[in-house]
This record gives sequence, C-alpha cells and structure tokens, in this order.
Amino acid sequence: MAASSRDIIVKEEEEQDDTPDFSEDSLRQKTTVTAIGKVKTFAGLEVVEWIFLTISVVNVLIAIGLTIERLVKLLKCSPDYTFAIILFINIIFCFFYAVHGILREREFELYAYIVGIVVLLSYICIDLIVNKDGRSKLKWARFGAILVLGPPNIYFGFRVALDFGFLAFKVVGASESLHRMYRYAGMFSCLLKFDLQLAVSLAIFVIYNVQDLGVGDKITVGVGIPLQLAWSILGWFAMRKERMILVQLFIPLSFVEPCYLIYKIYKVCSLWDKAIAHGQDFLVYSFLGAASLAFIVRVLVLVTLNFVVNNFGKGLKEIVFNLPVTGDESPMFPRKRKTAKCCGIVFCGPFG
Repeated sequence: MAASSRDIIVKEEEEQDDTPDFSEDSLRQKTTVTAIGKVKTFAGLEVVEWIFLTISVVNVLIAIGLTIERLVKLLKCSPDYTFAIILFINIIFCFFYAVHGILREREFELYAYIVGIVVLLSYICIDLIVNKDGRSKLKWARFGAILVLGPPNIYFGFRVALDFGFLAFKVVGASESLHRMYRYAGMFSCLLKFDLQLAVSLAIFVIYNVQDLGVGDKITVGVGIPLQLAWSILGWFAMRKERMILVQLFIPLSFVEPCYLIYKIYKVCSLWDKAIAHGQDFLVYSFLGAASLAFIVRVLVLVTLNFVVNNFGKGLKEIVFNLPVTGDESPMFPRKRKTAKCCGIVFCGPFG
C-alpha cells in the first residue's frame, strides 16, 4: 500500500510538472491595454498567427515594391498610373487588416483582408484581360506573385480567424450575450474600414489623368475623401460612445456616397464611348465592379448598425471601450530581460 501511495504521489507531481503555465503573469504578457482597447502582444501570438503574419508581410512587400516600380516608370497622364495608385491604396489597407486583425483578434478584418486579396486579383485580371496592349513583364510578375502567395495567405487567414476567441474571453468574459454584442461591434467597425477602402478607391477611379485634374476630380478627391473619412470616424465614435445623436447624424450622411455613385454610373453609361476611349476601359470596368461592391457594403453597414444600436446601454461600452491605461501594461514587443549591466552600472530600457 505504501509503495502504491508513493507511486501515486510521484505521478501527481509529474502531472503538475507537465501542466502548462497558465499563471496570471503568463496570461498578462499575452495581452496589453492601449488607447483603442485591449490587444494581443507579439509575444502572445500563436505559431499559426506568426505564419499568417509572415506570409502577409512578404505578400504586401512584394506587391508594394512592384507597384512603386510601376509608378516610377509610368507617365502621370497614363490610365495605368491611376490604376497603380489604386492598387497601392488597397495594398496598404490589406496590410492594416492583417496586422490589426491579428493583434485585436478581429476575425472580420481577416475576412476583409481575404476579400481584399480577391479584389486585388480581380483588378489585376481585368487589367490583363482588357488592356492587352499594356501587358508587361512587371504586370505578369505581379500577377504571378499574388497567385503564388495568395492561396496560402487565404488558407492561413481562414484558419487563424476561426481559432480566435482568447482575446474576446479576456475582454468580455464567458457571457454569451456580451460575446454576441462584441462580435457585432467588431463587424460594424470592420465594415466601416472596408467601406472607406472602397470609397477612396472609387474616388481615384474617376481620375483618368492625374496630371490634368478637372474641377470635378478636384472636388471628388478634395471633398469626397475627407467627407468619407469623417463619416467613418463618426460611425466609430457613435459605436464606442453609444450616443444616439451621433447615430441620427450618421444615418443621413450614409446616403451621400450612394447618390453620388448612381449619378456617376449614369454619367459613365450615357457617355460610354467617351468613357472607354484612350485605354480607359479597364478603369471603367473596375469602377463599375467596385461601385457594385460599395452598394452592398453600405447596406451591410446600416444593417449591422441596427444590431449595434440595439445593444446600447447593455454594458459593452464599460467593459470593452472604457478600459483605463495605467502605464503598467505589458509591452507590445517581447523583451528578454528588463535590465543590463555595463561597468558596474545597471541600465533599464529597451536594451536592458
């Protein structure tokens, strides 16, 4: 009996040694609190998340490099120059979705990243199919790069998004109703960003000659883009502050862009031959595709807003958005040690 009891004690000690360290300190190092809310630190990322992030960064850097080289070589009066600017803008948005989506565990931003890759591929395919005379080795290289890196990027994006849940649990706990409200808030925030991405792209699409901007082009870029940015920020603040007066201002402004797009589509269709002349046809087709997607996204924004407004006053603002920043939070980037000694002097800081 004594021997068997000793074996049991030894076995229990071995099981305790094999148990992962889920102490408060280890969990605390995986998350930190910032001005925009609780986020994961880079030390808290899983292996699959690092793989996705690495592929995304490589994908983005290659795309940016090829696009910048294209911008340097092209004439500013060329429609290809406008197209390259649009690609560059969408690449920057995709990079934001990848990094912000990982650190904030925003699954819908990873889905937006995946949709962004598909949109980029669609733009590139339309350019290659319609603009046959403008095909170059650089365009084929860009097409090949996104074909090679796109599928694994999409696969790991879905895999990471489906595994999310750790940060949501740390933020709202185990309450199912709070999880549902938190999910709707994340969906609304993501749709605002994706809507802004489409709006900026559409504003650039109508510029056929960057070097010779007309009055309408200047108004579209100078007024349209800031107005869209202000609209997105207004919606974001309405969600975070749970203010109905901001919602009542947000909803009427939501119809400004769709009305402008309807007018612009009518104008393009009524002057179709002129619109597709001088090698501008691939810009027109891309504009019509992006405009169609923009209508769908704007409807989704308003539908999701309804769910968000219904959750006002139910505790989500206090739990998620009003977190105090005390200064004792874990650093975003992991550090191996806190101090370093040189010549008998102890140093503290990023190198210590």
